[in-house]
Amino acid sequence: MTAFISALDPWQWAVPTSRLAPFAPCPRSGPTERTRRWGCSPFRAAPDRGACGGVEAGFLLLHVGLTLGCYRGAVVAPSSTVALGARLKRFGALPERQRTLWALGGCLVLALVLRAPYVLTPLGRDEGGIAYIARNWSGGHGSLYGAYWLDRPPLLIGLFKVAVLGGDRGVRVLGALAAVALVVVIVLLGRAVAGPRAGRIAGLLAAPLTGSVLIGAVYTPGELLAAVPSTGSVLCLILAHRSRQARFVFAAGALAVGAALIKQSFLDAGVAGVAFVAVSAAVNGDVRLRWPLAYGAGVAVPLGALLVWLAAAQLSLGGFIYAFVGFRLDLVRTLAGSDIPLHVRLVTLAEPALASGLVLVVAGAVMGLRCLRGDRTLVVTFSAWLAGSTVGVLGGGSYFVHYLIQLVPVSCVAAAVVIASARTRTRVAVLGAYTAVSLSAALGGLEYLALHPPRRPELAVAHYVRDHARPGDTQYVMYARPNVLYYAGLPSPYPYAWSLMVRAMPGARAQLQRLLGSTRRPTWLVQWHDADRWQLDPGDRMDRLLARGYRLAAIVCGHPIYLRNDRAAPPRVTRSACPGPGGLAS
Repeated sequence: MTAFISALDPWQWAVPTSRLAPFAPCPRSGPTERTRRWGCSPFRAAPDRGACGGVEAGFLLLHVGLTLGCYRGAVVAPSSTVALGARLKRFGALPERQRTLWALGGCLVLALVLRAPYVLTPLGRDEGGIAYIARNWSGGHGSLYGAYWLDRPPLLIGLFKVAVLGGDRGVRVLGALAAVALVVVIVLLGRAVAGPRAGRIAGLLAAPLTGSVLIGAVYTPGELLAAVPSTGSVLCLILAHRSRQARFVFAAGALAVGAALIKQSFLDAGVAGVAFVAVSAAVNGDVRLRWPLAYGAGVAVPLGALLVWLAAAQLSLGGFIYAFVGFRLDLVRTLAGSDIPLHVRLVTLAEPALASGLVLVVAGAVMGLRCLRGDRTLVVTFSAWLAGSTVGVLGGGSYFVHYLIQLVPVSCVAAAVVIASARTRTRVAVLGAYTAVSLSAALGGLEYLALHPPRRPELAVAHYVRDHARPGDTQYVMYARPNVLYYAGLPSPYPYAWSLMVRAMPGARAQLQRLLGSTRRPTWLVQWHDADRWQLDPGDRMDRLLARGYRLAAIVCGHPIYLRNDRAAPPRVTRSACPGPGGLAS
């Protein structure tokens, strides 16, 4: 790890100190006489590290200690204030690089500890659906992903295809690796922007959010995976700004496209990259030509690889563009006619953003932009990054809590800049409030998990189908519960696993009706939604097709399970309630 940080150390290129000068006078929150006496400016090492260098470390130790203690059933308090102060003073006396390594290690432990209780949680809808398609991904069938259609980019499916080799736990390990990588990159980026203290504070802010159940980060959402190359792209931009080396600009372009090829809403790094290259070219004549060329070359590499893959697999570029962009436009039109008003859908993001502490960090990020305005390139880049992230969260029309993850990297780094430049008492108050909020959220999530184990209906229904299925059987869940498909493990003759696809894809509803009226109809049909949900069956044709081609086999957790009427039915209709906590294993 020491060698890794050394390779990316933004100060090793002997950047003239005049380039850092504009950062020092952060408006109204710059170093006071007291902090100058203690050496607490965020842009240089503190001579008396015991005085103020251990503040962020103190809250990190407190957060890790309290979290570990609470997971054991009791809050572990320090033996005494004097003992804690002595430990922090010893930590503050360490060399700067060693302090950063220790702080980074603590942040990584915290992120993993917060995720640990959710390792055995069954896969959610998106996770299960993507894992199902990745597991069954094979060539042919004229679709990007074989027999199934999905509007997600190929790098995401590729990552899940590797992860699903380890089953559920493999998917959870993928999420944990992404969380660890994201914290590391955020620390390095904070360090590159405003010095070691800002890097440590950025890590402290990021660790609880990458392990927050309230924004879904404890699972393996695509946003968490895409945030790693997105943040890495911006890190390369800052390293290019410090070192003047075009190779970092090239890497930034490639990573920005990589992020979008995991989650297409992650165009934020690309927006930041274009803004960075434009303002750098305007301010510095020596990079006016080579940096745009380097960034364009970096962008071209993954795009070229994508085109080669499409050609080798004999897939249509038009089909890819529709899945990547066109379907999203159809989806926005469909959601515009939703019976749930837009402001109600937006409110679903407000509570988790508040309770997780993300709102505090975003507010700090807005203030942090003011601290960067002494360097035009940095303030433009971070402003563009924050704007792109906000559009990525709010621009899709549907709003799930894991979308908020896109705001985490830019908010943590920008907020760390202003916190690092504040007075010691201010840092103590801000980090203390944030620690209290995030710890409270973690404890609340654990309590809810114990009382309401998730995905019990999905597992119960899937287990029934899997236990009664015979070789060659197929399945369909009306209109969607993709994780039921994953846990039941049967193939499906219908290519659309999400309800939004049935609602928004041209011809998807008619295709489903033709399938249910044919000899290719699925062996098992789980009615998760009523046939006329979202006004998908105004003429009751679905109900007639079900009555004509199926018989009721079971009702599990309130969901009817039908079997084709030309297959031998179970001896009697099973009616079972959902099992209690601990009653099911995946």
